[in-house]
Amino acid sequence: MPQNFYELVWIFIIYAFIGWCTEVSYAALDTGKFVNRGFLNGPYCPIYGCGVVIVVAILTPLKENLLILFAGSFLLTSVLEYITGYILEKVFHNKWWDYSDKPFNIKGYVCLKFSIYWGLACTFIMDIIHPIIYAAIRFIPFVLGVVLLSIIMCVFAADCIITVTTILKFNKRLKVMDEMAASIHRLSDEIGENIYENVTDVIEKSEKFQKTHVELMDKISETKENIYGLPQTAKDKLAETTGAAKDKLAETTGAAKDKFAETTGAAKDKLAETTGAAKDKLSETKESISELPQTAKNKLAEKAENYAASREEKKRERELALEEKKRERAELMERYEKLYEEKSFGFQRLMKAFPDMKSRDNNETLEKFKIHFNIKKKDENKKDQAS
Repeated sequence: MPQNFYELVWIFIIYAFIGWCTEVSYAALDTGKFVNRGFLNGPYCPIYGCGVVIVVAILTPLKENLLILFAGSFLLTSVLEYITGYILEKVFHNKWWDYSDKPFNIKGYVCLKFSIYWGLACTFIMDIIHPIIYAAIRFIPFVLGVVLLSIIMCVFAADCIITVTTILKFNKRLKVMDEMAASIHRLSDEIGENIYENVTDVIEKSEKFQKTHVELMDKISETKENIYGLPQTAKDKLAETTGAAKDKLAETTGAAKDKFAETTGAAKDKLAETTGAAKDKLSETKESISELPQTAKNKLAEKAENYAASREEKKRERELALEEKKRERAELMERYEKLYEEKSFGFQRLMKAFPDMKSRDNNETLEKFKIHFNIKKKDENKKDQAS
């Protein structure tokens, strides 16, 4: 049983180091290579040190009863792991480990399998390992022990500051890259929509122009037919007028021969006048007729010219907007790739130490980082997303 704060700190440091060795050994067996599995850069896992300190401080009076010692260790370490995981996620917006795929887990922070492991491990430590460790602590001269602890704790504090700074920078980079990825996606959509609108607009305008052209040509054809029918109409009207005049002349001759000369002269004058008016009307109609097709053609040409000019202007505006979006997207993609390639030992170490780490706000970018640094394969990422 620790007698003072000095001994508690030594217990914390020693078991934090033992916990780190355990994690590294487990990772080596699992992956076949060395991985620094600690939250901090140094060779220690604070959660193990805290766990053993709590178990030693609370359960030492009960260590003779192995069942109670196991149950107490099981419960205390599970509560500690849950609280630690919850606080780390709330503070750093990352879920550092996730047992969601394990049976009997609580929100992914703890699971039955590893809680049993911790219970067994603490029972073994309390019954076998801790008496030896505690004897070694008591054996170290107090002054030397204080000096050593002071150095170790200074390094530990500096490591905490460096790690927290690294995590904050990492989260910031994830956020920036996530925002850039969203902007790149948005610009790509806008570029695609712009190209689609240009093509669709050209097709619609072409169809509309062809329809207008056909309507105008039909109108011209109809006008020509009406025009060609006008001379015959004038002739018919002239014949009708002449027949009426002859009938009237015959009637006048039968009624009064003495007025024949007068009536004949009037009829001739009337006939000449009517014939002249008809000829003038016919001539005027022919002139209008000859002008109508050319007017329609001029109108069609004018509309076509205005349409072409308007289309070219809109085309230039859209091309300029399209080029601007392409330039902006290219710049974003270049910056995005530079952020990917920018080396950072701290970032890579954290992802390797916690391969199941998830970002609460920018998890998609984090998963891409894992694939980029060969921490996770693409098929594994797709499997995780599907689950």
